[in-house]
Amino acid sequence: MKSVRILCLVLLIILVFAAPASAMIPSFTYRGAVTDLDPVGETMTIEATHKWGCVYEEGSVICSWMEITPQEMVSAVPVAEVYATIGLGDTVEVTGLPNYTWNGIGLLYDDPMYGYLATDLFGDLNYLPAPLVGGYGVSATTYPDCDSCTAAVCSAEYAEVSISRYDQVRWTGDLYPGEEHTYYDPRDFSNVYVKFISGQTRASLCPDIDFIFDGPQPVNKFIVHTGPPLITPVTTGSLIATSRPEGAMVYLDRQFLGITPLVESGIEPGVHAILIEKDGYEPWDSDVTVRVGQPASVSARLVALYGALDVRSVPSNARVLLDGTFAGYTPEVLSGVLPGYHEITLFKEGYYPADVTTYVSAGGRSLVYKRLRPDGIDAVM
Repeated sequence: MKSVRILCLVLLIILVFAAPASAMIPSFTYRGAVTDLDPVGETMTIEATHKWGCVYEEGSVICSWMEITPQEMVSAVPVAEVYATIGLGDTVEVTGLPNYTWNGIGLLYDDPMYGYLATDLFGDLNYLPAPLVGGYGVSATTYPDCDSCTAAVCSAEYAEVSISRYDQVRWTGDLYPGEEHTYYDPRDFSNVYVKFISGQTRASLCPDIDFIFDGPQPVNKFIVHTGPPLITPVTTGSLIATSRPEGAMVYLDRQFLGITPLVESGIEPGVHAILIEKDGYEPWDSDVTVRVGQPASVSARLVALYGALDVRSVPSNARVLLDGTFAGYTPEVLSGVLPGYHEITLFKEGYYPADVTTYVSAGGRSLVYKRLRPDGIDAVM
């Protein structure tokens, strides 16, 4: 009987893992306006007003945008480059799981003749229903790196990308992670830029995989930008600067740009010196390379220069001396304290003075808690 129970449990586990990916991680597609962008938290919030869905009518499947009660949704973005292109109030299409992660995002343009068309795509190109402007289309097939497989998916070694226009293939080529290509149509000088960030494939594509779980659906990350006909060529790039903690000042080539989190466009291509600094923290500096038509991202984790002391006493309202200098009355939080050992002395009328030696670390907060005694006996609590 015990062996039968174990066999049933094993079969149940296999059935759970073998469930279709769509049943494990559902995906939905919405359209709405951007209400918040958080580069630090790597999220985007939209007020969704429409949902993409399909109905069966008279022997045919008809898919369209269906109006819904407005809903606010916040989810993680697939790539940070979203913040250099999409702004507050923009209309977007998103696919993925609301209040978790967007696998794909498209920036939409409401064409008076054709309806909503996409000008820029981020993340997975599948399941974003709006067609690209100018009759363009971008499709990709990823091929596995069979040395990187789990039981369900493999990392993509490269992607075979096709750019079409009016249903005619104009360019096909292989892009490896980090590679990009721009197609220019010589007839009207419109263009499509494609960058392959990373991707996955099903493990079943590798011949030497013996046992395969039908686990989470593979997710691919691309960036697609379209350029309208007869436009002035883009000659500048952009910069995304974030810091932890945020609220730090950003300088590019010694010129003040703003406060983190920051998105700045119109930056000349080339190598620039960037400095990020905040009071109480070590300055952070580096070089950043800006390329034409592309965003460059930097993220600074600032190191604290000082620590803090939380000084308390029983009874309270005792005078506090920090290394012999008056610093307030208990309870008192002393900020901007240099790292190292410090002498704390507490005075209160009717009680004996109390001395404490404590250590403060950079970015840390040390607690000093003393019980003052009128009989001359003091104890550390």
